[in-house]
Amino acid sequence: MITSARRVAAKRNDWRSLTPRALGDPTATPVSVSVVIPAHNGQFELDLALAALAVQSHPAELLEVVVVDDRSEPPLRLPESRPEHTTLVRVEGGGHGSGHARDVGARRAGGDVLLFIDADIIADRQHVEAHARWHEIIDDAVVLGFRDFVDVEGITADQVRSAVEQGDIGALVEGRPKEPHLWIDQVLEMTEDLTTDREDLWRPVVGASVSTRSALYEEMGGFAHFPRRGIVDTEFGYRCFTAGGVIIPERAAYSLHQGQRSFATNGKELARKRAPLIANYIANPRYRPPVSGRQWAVPYLQVIVPPSNRSFSAVRNTVDDLLANDFDDLSINVVFDPGADDADLYVDYWQSEGRVRLVTEAPRSGFPSPATMMVPVGTRLAGSALSGLMARWRTWTHGLLSVSVTDAESPLELWATRALHRSYRSSGEAGLRDNARALFGEEWLAGADHGIGTESGASDHRFAQGRYHLGRR
Repeated sequence: MITSARRVAAKRNDWRSLTPRALGDPTATPVSVSVVIPAHNGQFELDLALAALAVQSHPAELLEVVVVDDRSEPPLRLPESRPEHTTLVRVEGGGHGSGHARDVGARRAGGDVLLFIDADIIADRQHVEAHARWHEIIDDAVVLGFRDFVDVEGITADQVRSAVEQGDIGALVEGRPKEPHLWIDQVLEMTEDLTTDREDLWRPVVGASVSTRSALYEEMGGFAHFPRRGIVDTEFGYRCFTAGGVIIPERAAYSLHQGQRSFATNGKELARKRAPLIANYIANPRYRPPVSGRQWAVPYLQVIVPPSNRSFSAVRNTVDDLLANDFDDLSINVVFDPGADDADLYVDYWQSEGRVRLVTEAPRSGFPSPATMMVPVGTRLAGSALSGLMARWRTWTHGLLSVSVTDAESPLELWATRALHRSYRSSGEAGLRDNARALFGEEWLAGADHGIGTESGASDHRFAQGRYHLGRR
């Protein structure tokens, strides 16, 4: 069912520059949607959720639902009131938590679009369609639904189905107090609905209602299998954004959440327990303490030192300059030939340095690190060069900083990883830099102004034949 047509890319996170069709209008580019619902116990909540999905405005033939029963006791069952194409998958072992359950469901799904909805969500009639219409026009969409928290005690599946079918979900809970998702509303307000470009636009991503194209889900690695509550959704949003996703708040994808959210009752304790894990996997100052010398599971900066015909000493000098810099939340990928005469020197020298990886092929990007840097062999860096470049890059005015280095054939390149991934999807390698320039902007800097130069007077003072930079080999 999955289609492969390329769709338009947006600049930065400017989703308002895109114009989806109006709800209810026909489309020439229909997409199939797989709704994935992780569920643990809660048969009553699931019955209401499936009753609402049974009468969606999105065409029934383009809608499937995969319910993942995460070790419920007694096992969950599918109620009579459900979408026609609904499958129940039971998870018995191999993982734990909502992230694992969502990923199991995603791997079983066959739609163009994956829409993740929690088992305690009652979706309004146009909820699925509101998600789908963005994926009809852009490959990079990460669409967020909205919800109010409300007590649904005493409401039946038949009542839910009737209210949703009539497009009047509000009547279902008329007179009952409703609570909005306040902290998400606050983030949207201070970022002009996520159009103000900054590095943490992924924060409002929650698994209660979020969708991506299946291809983007595969590219960014899907939901992680963390057992710790409170990190799975946030980390998923972080990787979606870092992979070049456009985060789109879609208020027409409205729903009711059955009861209070867990953070409303024990948020401080959940935040305390998740902090150590989230610091390792989300490379962002909000979650990571400024501790010099620490190594994290996901470094903030991934450096790629490409293949070269320079001597080992030239490679060593470049890499050691990087390691000695005052910006040390990084990992360095050194591309080398294991069959070369001096290959053992690379292994001998860096075998105990945890921040250096010896690779035989340059990584496509530094994902899931938010910053990717290409540093040609022979480049020399002053001790504060990286911190200066990173400070310039983190003004978010450009997705690519290109640093000209005297006597070098290739520039040093500092990429926003999200700019790199979105440009790859939009143009492939052939037009990578041009596309990145159009979507995110490029700025050229003089290396001499930032403590960056080349080896001076060395007998091997030349770069490998041919230019080498990301997107061009």
